[in-house]
Amino acid sequence: QRTLDFLSGISRENVILFTRQLSTLIHSGLPIAQALESLAWQERNQKFRIIVETLKSDIEKGKPFSEALARYPRLFSTLYVGMIEAGEAGGLLDEVLTRLSQLGLQELEIRTKIRSALTYPIILVCVSILVLAFLLIGAIPKFLDIFKATQAELPVATLVLLTVSQAVRQYWYLVIIGLAAAIFFGDRFYKTREGKIFLDRLLLRLPIFGDIYIKVIVARITRSIGSLTKSGIPLLQALEITKSMGTNFIILNALDKIQAGVSQGKTLTELFQKSGIFPPMVVQMVSVGETTGKLDEMFSEVASFYELEIDYFLRNLSSSLEPILLLMMGVMVGFIALAVLMPVFNLVKVFRQG
Repeated sequence: QRTLDFLSGISRENVILFTRQLSTLIHSGLPIAQALESLAWQERNQKFRIIVETLKSDIEKGKPFSEALARYPRLFSTLYVGMIEAGEAGGLLDEVLTRLSQLGLQELEIRTKIRSALTYPIILVCVSILVLAFLLIGAIPKFLDIFKATQAELPVATLVLLTVSQAVRQYWYLVIIGLAAAIFFGDRFYKTREGKIFLDRLLLRLPIFGDIYIKVIVARITRSIGSLTKSGIPLLQALEITKSMGTNFIILNALDKIQAGVSQGKTLTELFQKSGIFPPMVVQMVSVGETTGKLDEMFSEVASFYELEIDYFLRNLSSSLEPILLLMMGVMVGFIALAVLMPVFNLVKVFRQG
């Protein structure tokens, strides 16, 4: 627990910058221990400085760099450590570090774009919920009390609004308890094998978002396998490392079958096609890679293609969701306005007739 608390102050950006700078220093001819000493000296994050100093100490004791990194799995993933190990074995540590920094930047960019694309819609939904809660609890009951005092017959829309308003005011604590219980039991269900399978399958089948979710996973997998094989790691080991990245359970199951098939001598093209997960374009590119002997390049091209598609989708996500959310808000406000104004019009008619 102390280790987790200690590492919580180190961001992904710290690791990416460290990787890039270390690559530059090693490429310039500096020994790795001296390069780490230089990076530790200029590191502003005190927690990460201690990590870098520990890495330097481990190397001076004779440990391989990959083994030293493996002590911190929350900072340096299995993919990271595996590529470093391959770089050490092949004498290409600076190139591998450069590739890792590029991978880190690409993944960080995708995460940032997803957050940016979803920020405005989430804010809009939250504001809508708060406004609706204020109207139901604070403003609307005052109007409805006046209408009830007149003992006039209320329209159906007004009765519905009155019922909802009374329920929210009287049983608000049940709503909070229900939400808390749903979150608690939902989290426990997701931690079970059956729950993870159910929810991961649901994610893949979501309209619109399921498609982009698959593309994000495919881009991540193909980028990982392409980078690993290009670094000299055998395909079976590359598949094993990619599985450790913790993707969707359904995808992991498909990768398990692909890995088993490769060990039996089957072609990747056949295995990718049978999985039913990967789009036809991926299968075709893998087929070309196997035929030409440039599988690592084909995987990298697939990843680049899907990363462009993801970028295009995310750029248009906010503009696509905005009119839908505004329409929903308009319908909600229109219904409330109708429910409140209809009794007013009825009262005006009664006063005129009187």
